[in-house]
Parts: sequence; structure tokens; C-alpha cells
Amino acid sequence: MRYEVDRFVHGLAFSADPAGPGKVRNGTCGICVGNGMVKKERALGWVFRVARPAAAFVALSAVLGAPAASRAGSADAALQNKIRSVYASVKSYRLTVLGSVRSTGDFVAPNKYEMTTDLDGKPVKTIIIGTTYWIYDQGKWEKSGDTGSSLDADIAGVIRRLKLGTASNFVRLPDQMRNGKRTGAFRVSFGGSNEVCDFDLQTYYVTRCQRDELTILYSGFNDPSNTIPVVR
Repeated sequence: MRYEVDRFVHGLAFSADPAGPGKVRNGTCGICVGNGMVKKERALGWVFRVARPAAAFVALSAVLGAPAASRAGSADAALQNKIRSVYASVKSYRLTVLGSVRSTGDFVAPNKYEMTTDLDGKPVKTIIIGTTYWIYDQGKWEKSGDTGSSLDADIAGVIRRLKLGTASNFVRLPDQMRNGKRTGAFRVSFGGSNEVCDFDLQTYYVTRCQRDELTILYSGFNDPSNTIPVVR
């Protein structure tokens, strides 16, 4: 079971690692187990590389002309600044990660996660702080190593990349209906893939993000019950 959990958490990733499954990254296997690969279905957060450059936006800009493109760029920048400003006051939230398996848990700023994952019908509890993770095993938390991931696909990771300037092509998309409610949407690119997120038009909290086969749902912003146990 411990071997299985380690295998899962190393594949948890949430992020767009430039190395693919089984590829060599810095002399190590991207997602490997022993002499073989972890199957795609086992890697919850594995984000496959989808090369979708902003060619469509560039072409549209050429058709509409510079003034329209400038207005669109200004609107995109305004939305990005608004979301970054809102998230400066977000200290915690709940998230549900839907991929090949389901995980639920809490995020507490700046970089702490506690997740419970249904793995082969068994609940597995993990804590991730930065890139270090712990597993709850036999009644206690045990430090288990490094995830090798900065959880970039989570909205906290997206915001971090926007601040660092390592994300590009932030574009506001047309509003859409989601579960009978009108929501805003934007797209952002990093790590060779696009991520599309919905946000509440009143609070600007992001409620849903999708990156290839990975979907993350958000709720419970700044709820006092969002806590992470102290581990050492």
C-alpha cells in the first residue's frame, strides 16, 4: 500500500511537467515505477501537452485592426489584475480534483494542501507543503519525499505564474452558462498547454478550472474550517 501511495503522489502533479510519462527529466523518469511506467490512468494530475498557440487571437487581431486588438488586450489585462487582486485576500479554499481518481481537500495559503484520495477504494490522506509531502499511515503522518511538482494547475499555481510572468496568452473568453448560472471565463497558457477557468461574475473567485483531462472545482473560500494539521 505504501508503494502504491508513493507512486500515486509522485504522479499527482496537477501541473504541466515538460517531461511526459516515462520520459527522462533531469536524469530521472518523469513518472516511472521500478523498470516500468505508471499508466496514464494512475497519474491523476498528469497534464498532456497540447500545443495550442494563440494563433487564432493573432489572426482575429489582424482582421479587427489594432484598435480592437488593443481594446481586447486592455480588457484581458484588467481581468487578470482584478483576479490577482481578489486572490491576494484569499487565504484558503476547498478543492475537488477530478481525473482518473477523485481527490478532495483544502488549500491554505501560501502553499499547503491536505487531500484525501480514493485510491482503489481506499481513502489515502496526504499533506503537501511546497513540494514536500506527507502520508497518513498507521495513525501518524510520515514524511515521504518530494512531489517533484509545484501544483501549477491549481488556481494558486496559476496566480503564482501570472505574478512571475511565466504564464502567457491570458484571454477573457465569452461568458457561459454553468449549471444554470452565468459565469465568466478566461484562458491562460503555460507549460505547453492551455487552462480554462470559470469565475464568479460578482466575487471573481474562480470556481472551476480544466486543463486537458484534469478538472478542479473550488468552493469554501476563506472558510475558517479550512485547516491543515501541523506536520514535521
